[in-house]
Amino acid sequence: MKSRTASGFDQLAPIYGRLSKLVFGNSISQSQECFLSLINSRDRILILGGGSGEFLKSLLQKHPHVTIDYIDLSPRMIELAKTRSGNLSNVNFIIGTEDTIPAHTYSVVITNFYLDLFIDKTLDRVIAQIKPHLATNVTWLATDFISEKPWHKFFTKVMYAFFRVVTRIEANTLPDWQSALKNAGLQQITSQNFYRGFIKSSVYKRVV
Repeated sequence: MKSRTASGFDQLAPIYGRLSKLVFGNSISQSQECFLSLINSRDRILILGGGSGEFLKSLLQKHPHVTIDYIDLSPRMIELAKTRSGNLSNVNFIIGTEDTIPAHTYSVVITNFYLDLFIDKTLDRVIAQIKPHLATNVTWLATDFISEKPWHKFFTKVMYAFFRVVTRIEANTLPDWQSALKNAGLQQITSQNFYRGFIKSSVYKRVV
């Protein structure tokens, strides 16, 4: 399944950024970047599901000296991210998933539209795999969709139908990613909503 999903995202990679902007305007980039001021130059950062590199480029423009492990399942996404970032020595590009996180401890974890790829049961396992890599004072920046209004629910169904066909992701509905993070011992400190409440960016801190 992972190979089929990687192949699907490979196909989307060249148009992914343009497609997102066509649907959501600047809301995706605004949501991903709204809490970057919380990062400092000494941070070691884990980015999961990094995508084709638009966000990485913005992050490095603001914080050029951070150390980053950048993980994505799609080789094509990784290739584009390398090109957009200049393939800098302080960014370690890894083709993989939460299963391939290096043996490091991270002061910042970033999951932009990554937690929504999984069903609830799998998501608990995914977060459990990430948790041993979290520093005591970790800052987890989670940006993802929430489904609270009728039009959110309709839009969610359309998106999952598309991604299920193209990328074969296992999820067919939005998981309760906020509860999953809370149940893993992470507390939301602050948040901001975008695109009429359909996108939520949250800052989590480790409690246990």
